[in-house]
Amino acid sequence: MSVLIETTLGDLVIDLAYENYKIESYNFLKLCEMGFYDRQCFYDLQKGRSVMFGDALVGFEDRKELRTHNMSIKGLEDQESSNGSQLIRATDLLSTSQRTRKGQFGFKAVNKDDSTPQLIGSQVVLVLNDLEEPMQNMIFYGEVTVESQKLLKIMNSLEVDDMKRPLNDIRIKKTYLVFDPFPPLENVHRLSISLPLRDVRISKEWLEEHRDLWDTRDEILDDIKRKELVFEIASDVPTMGIKPSECVLFICKLNPLTRAKDIATIFHRFGEINSVEIIRDKLSGRSLGYGFIEFKDRRSCEESYKQMDGVLIDDKRIHVNFSQSFKRI
Repeated sequence: MSVLIETTLGDLVIDLAYENYKIESYNFLKLCEMGFYDRQCFYDLQKGRSVMFGDALVGFEDRKELRTHNMSIKGLEDQESSNGSQLIRATDLLSTSQRTRKGQFGFKAVNKDDSTPQLIGSQVVLVLNDLEEPMQNMIFYGEVTVESQKLLKIMNSLEVDDMKRPLNDIRIKKTYLVFDPFPPLENVHRLSISLPLRDVRISKEWLEEHRDLWDTRDEILDDIKRKELVFEIASDVPTMGIKPSECVLFICKLNPLTRAKDIATIFHRFGEINSVEIIRDKLSGRSLGYGFIEFKDRRSCEESYKQMDGVLIDDKRIHVNFSQSFKRI
């Protein structure tokens, strides 16, 4: 079971051990399904150790919805009830490893005291490097795929402020459930997340390159910085004036047995196809359940998007969307 996390720095694919950690996997998958993590910041970046996300207020103090530091899917479902608990009890099956591996993924657990069980919400930790000792108050239930671990190396090299937040924001654009073994939530709709406008950060390199846009007033400069990163978060624009290809579709929730030529055969009726790529694990060669379809023209791409989202292919109901990747410009 995998989740694709699309960030402003690149894509992360996480494999979850849902058979042993059903509570943690269900909680994370359903938070993703509701769009809880959309536009949130990575924070607490400890070089050579770990980085976190899942606190909805870090870098987003001006938000009107989800004003919470830590919330489980049960808390979201019960938020209209005054009796609703924001955290849930974690599984009793905990890792006994004396070491922590690079790429491990898990919830930060909360203990009110030694006599109470561990509780989890939305706060997630990603391990950036191999550690000789186990991390405390952690429940690891997933791992970053080999294909995505290069992104951990980039994160590990970033500069941070005194609060361990990267000087240049890493934000989650959207999360995709490549495979979800649990039934969909009932009577719950995906959250509508507003754009962060105040506490956003952009690189010094971009500011130096566009000095001609500067005004003598710092207030105007700050406004430019905020809006530029908002555009990047909303539209995946790495630099001004660039847009993703209009001829490429992102496709996910694929059956691991589905081949690229099968996809090409099915989608060919919408127009000429330049290429089909299914992303695979570099070591095992197995399909990660998602990929890209590049059409010769935009019209074919738009037509296939309208008709193929939610269609069954090899007993799997696929999801398609317009690609936000810049690898195919």
